[in-house]
Amino acid sequence: MLSDNVERRNGLRYDFPQRIEYILSPEISEKVYQGVTINISNTGACLYLVNLLAEGQRIIIKKNLPVFYQTALVRWIKKVDDDLYKAGVMFV
Repeated sequence: MLSDNVERRNGLRYDFPQRIEYILSPEISEKVYQGVTINISNTGACLYLVNLLAEGQRIIIKKNLPVFYQTALVRWIKKVDDDLYKAGVMFV
């Protein structure tokens, strides 16, 4: 059994504060949303977002990141403040 303090990620995360732009996938509309990366790895990232996404929702990151993948799957999301959410995404 893993303790709560043990990381359950497949890759090491690195601090990477970077503004991003993303759209919802499949492309529901051409609306571009804004967010900020907190940290990133080869397999995923942690983001701050101003709109609520659902777990399992796919997004397409439009701004270049230092990883090959641009499509990500929301693994978890939690409300931080009235208009701010923190989300963990996995690159697919």
